[in-house]
Amino acid sequence: QAAQQNAQAVLGQRVRWGGEILSVRNNENDTEVEIYGRPLFDNAEPKPAGGEGIRFIADIDGFLDPAQYSPGKRLTVSGALTQTRKRPVGEFQYTYPVVDVQAYHLWPVYQAPTEPLGWRYPYYDPWWPWGPYRHWPYHW
Repeated sequence: QAAQQNAQAVLGQRVRWGGEILSVRNNENDTEVEIYGRPLFDNAEPKPAGGEGIRFIADIDGFLDPAQYSPGKRLTVSGALTQTRKRPVGEFQYTYPVVDVQAYHLWPVYQAPTEPLGWRYPYYDPWWPWGPYRHWPYHW
């Protein structure tokens, strides 16, 4: 929100943002990707839900195929903040923070974990308390 409200204060700051792709527009020398911002996991993968509802534009050098970078897919970008751009969202003039992208990653479709956490816990013992080194209920 700080980048949206006061662009001059954060101009040139490096950010790592991500979210869902809303649209892709290829220009002559670069591609503008409109992204709906989402919070990131520790590995920089955008979470499937949440966030503050902030949209931003990622300026990426070169051509990005709109078939591969289609709406709904998740993208993480890293780069420096530049001037904001105003564009309409419906009838409303929306102020987009703009990231001059230096690195980006397209994520596969998110799949929630299906296994219970207990089975993957590194100290899980399926034989407790009747394991070979536990003499329960005998205490010798």
